[in-house]
Amino acid sequence: MPQLIALALVGGLGWYAWKTLRREMDRIGQEVREAENKSKQVPDLELGPDGVYRPRRKDG
Repeated sequence: MPQLIALALVGGLGWYAWKTLRREMDRIGQEVREAENKSKQVPDLELGPDGVYRPRRKDG
């Protein structure tokens, strides 16, 4: 009987660890998606006469 209780405890801990791991993976995945979306919002750049890239002007 103690073996059955120990097996149940190990199974319960494994289930809890898996559930926690999945939650953490989802959180990190969301952060990665947000970072990718943020990096896609980089303004158009143009090379200035001094060799430095600057945001393209919208006025014309």
